[in-house]
Amino acid sequence: MPLRLRGALVARSVPHVLTRLSDAAERLDRAAQPWVLDPLARLDTLAAARLLPLLAAVRSLLRRALTAPADRVVEVVVDWVLPPSASGAPAHAVSRPGLRDRLASSTRGIALASAVVMLAGFAALALTAPTPAPQVAVQAAVETQDRPGPWSVHAAQPGAARHEARPAPPDLALPSPAAPPAPTAAVPLAQPAPEPVVEPPAARWLPTGTGMWLHDWVRSEGGEPAAVVARAQASGLSHLYVQTGSSRKGWIGDEVLGQLLPATTGTGIKVIAWDFPKLIDPEADARRMAYAAWVQVPGAPRVAAVAPDVETAAEGTHLSADAVSRYYATLRAELPPHVAVLATVPWPSEKRTGFYPYAETAVHSDAFVPMAYWYNRDPEVVTATSMQWLAQYGLPVMPAGQGYDGRIDAPHLPEDPDPAGSVQAFVDAARAGGARSISLWSWQTTGPLQWDVLVRAGTGTWPPAG
Repeated sequence: MPLRLRGALVARSVPHVLTRLSDAAERLDRAAQPWVLDPLARLDTLAAARLLPLLAAVRSLLRRALTAPADRVVEVVVDWVLPPSASGAPAHAVSRPGLRDRLASSTRGIALASAVVMLAGFAALALTAPTPAPQVAVQAAVETQDRPGPWSVHAAQPGAARHEARPAPPDLALPSPAAPPAPTAAVPLAQPAPEPVVEPPAARWLPTGTGMWLHDWVRSEGGEPAAVVARAQASGLSHLYVQTGSSRKGWIGDEVLGQLLPATTGTGIKVIAWDFPKLIDPEADARRMAYAAWVQVPGAPRVAAVAPDVETAAEGTHLSADAVSRYYATLRAELPPHVAVLATVPWPSEKRTGFYPYAETAVHSDAFVPMAYWYNRDPEVVTATSMQWLAQYGLPVMPAGQGYDGRIDAPHLPEDPDPAGSVQAFVDAARAGGARSISLWSWQTTGPLQWDVLVRAGTGTWPPAG
């Protein structure tokens, strides 16, 4: 074949080859994308913030290192494809500068895609290496509802708690709280500070009497703190469980603690903070929970205890024995020494006792708060089983009962013909089992009949406060 004809055929085939190479590079880039983004998504915000500049710097160095060699390769290839003797190709043939530009772009694209794959491998190795858990810059997000669920499962393993005389509070980036709907303005929160005097662990306060859970502040007496405290006092409540965060919502405790803690001053009503962790990052979840105990409003009492609500996989929790063990160990290490951990757990049904790690949960906890939600079961059986089965771990058991209509969660269930009688059976079984405290879920979903039973229970005799 004449050299000129051969050069023309090669020139015509080069655009097709370059197009195929470009498509292959694009497919390679799309295939590499999840390898990089998925591991990065599992990193918390601070870890990502530290890793991304490093990746950008490496990418910049690789781009500089690859640009010059790529240009040289293009020159060699172009000179080989279109030697000077073939410069007499037809006018419609691909021009030399255009070929060089397209080939350079494709070559660099392939090189950059290869670099992305290499960096993805480095990121995967970093994820598997045992590194200290980074702190999370907590961000608020919209979530429909957080509450202790009826089908919860958790796990934990013993771990050595870090005892510090004055542990520093976590460095969290707190979101600015939204203005409350009530006319009462939120009391600005002072920067959390360590307790000036550290009490021994034996002095940890534990609730006694009756309590109520709150998870939607604005739907609890309209978010009016004075009204919440007034009703709590009128109902004989001794403590309130209030949500201060979750893995999805982040830290949300500014508004509720800023208003409720000052309102409880001098009333004797204690505030217990609770949080709904998903355990994707157990250490970050634990630090968020512990942060509530370090918040201080001038002139107001602090949070008296914390009640982590570690749910099951059915509620989206990344449940494992290791994750829960890490969570509770970190929580105990980050809390002030005098603040108790009230482990909120599912009641030990026959389906849970075989795989729910109650024993591991007890290692770093001061009490169990089983979610004794009976639904279509006998409330006395559910409550008595919770009291008796959990007693083996030697911790106080303070059950939370079902104050709401079970059809909220399970519309197929029949209506409870005697909701007040069900709550009364719960109260009686808890008292008979030696409970020092009971509570109901939740403030805004408990009906008036159930509230009346709780009020009567508050006037009864309970063991003295610890």
